[in-house]
Amino acid sequence: MAGRRGRTSNQEARGRTPGQETQARTTDQRTTDQRTTGQQAPGRTTDQRTPGRTSDQGARRRANKAPARPRPFPGGAALPAALAVGLPAAGAGIDELSGPGMGTAFLVGAVLGTGLAAALSSRNGWWWVLAASPLLVLGVTAGAELLANGDAYQGKNLATGSAKWVVHDFPVMAAAVATAALVIVVRLVRDRRRDHG
Repeated sequence: MAGRRGRTSNQEARGRTPGQETQARTTDQRTTDQRTTGQQAPGRTTDQRTPGRTSDQGARRRANKAPARPRPFPGGAALPAALAVGLPAAGAGIDELSGPGMGTAFLVGAVLGTGLAAALSSRNGWWWVLAASPLLVLGVTAGAELLANGDAYQGKNLATGSAKWVVHDFPVMAAAVATAALVIVVRLVRDRRRDHG
């Protein structure tokens, strides 16, 4: 009787009935067995690896591996446009001062200006560089010839001179467009390797 009273008083102190006490012992024993064997209790998830943490860590690793894209130049679109026009104009000026007609300085200026414009412009600006480079070459040639030899292109001579400029400038136009296309291809390959690398 004394032992039962002692147990009853202990159970009442714990706030459990005899059935609850038996169930608690069974649950504790099952948890101990599962810890020993490494099994997972039903309704419980192991807290060793939280899926949210794993996905967050993977996203952080991918973000750290992803290379930063090059920042645009502070000049924006003005810098490529200035190079595409300024360098051919400088080359034309050197050729007009050093001898009659356009020569090597104009060719180098046109190719260099178009290549740098393609290298510094954004992807949206590539089309403008490719499309505008022949027109820029022809326009710079016309401006330089008219400024240097304006008297020779009066009346019908202007039409004859325009046809001559187109014929003589065709190799320069082709070289400028080819340079811009090559620079664009190199940039595309580099960007693709940077994204996949």
